[in-house]
Amino acid sequence: MINDKLTPVTILQVVPQKVIRHKTQDKDWYTALVVGVTGKNDQYLKQKEFNVSSDLLSSFPAWYVFDDSFVSDVKSFAIQWVSKWKWFAWVIKRHHMHGMPATHGHKFTRVGGSKGNRKPRRWFKGHPHAGHMWSDVVTIKNVPLLQKLSFDKETLLVCKGSIPGSYNSFLYLYK
Repeated sequence: MINDKLTPVTILQVVPQKVIRHKTQDKDWYTALVVGVTGKNDQYLKQKEFNVSSDLLSSFPAWYVFDDSFVSDVKSFAIQWVSKWKWFAWVIKRHHMHGMPATHGHKFTRVGGSKGNRKPRRWFKGHPHAGHMWSDVVTIKNVPLLQKLSFDKETLLVCKGSIPGSYNSFLYLYK
C-alpha cells in the first residue's frame, strides 16, 4: 500500500547472468560482451550481446557473474521486452476499422474493404492489413522499484504497475 491506497505491482525474479565470451575486433570485426542465463543442466536459455569498448572487455573476464548488486541503489529503471502476442487478427480488430454497415443486405460486415488499385497489382507497404498483432518490442521507462526482497539464493523485485511480456518470460532491465 502506498499512501493508504492499494497499488498494483509486478514481482520480478533476478536471475544471475554469466559472461559467456568476448567478441573482439580481430576475430569478429567488432567488440561485444556476450551474456547468458543458464537453466537446468547448464544449458543457456537466453543470450544477449552488448556492444562495448575494448577497455570494458578487460574489466569483465569470461565467466564473470552479474548478480543482483545492480539494484542496490536504484529507485527506478527501464524495462524492455516483447509484448504479449495476440495471434492473428483481422483488420477490424488490428487497425480499428469500422467495416461495412450492417444494413443494405450484405454479409461482409467485418472486412476491411478494398485493398488497393488494379495497377501495380500489389499491396502498398504501410497500409492496414490483417496479420500478427502486438508482437512488438516495448520499452517502459521510469518504472518505480517499491521493494527488493532477498531470500536464500534468489532476489525478487517488486515494481509498480504492469510489465510487458507473458508469464515466465525474460526481461531486460536498464538503469
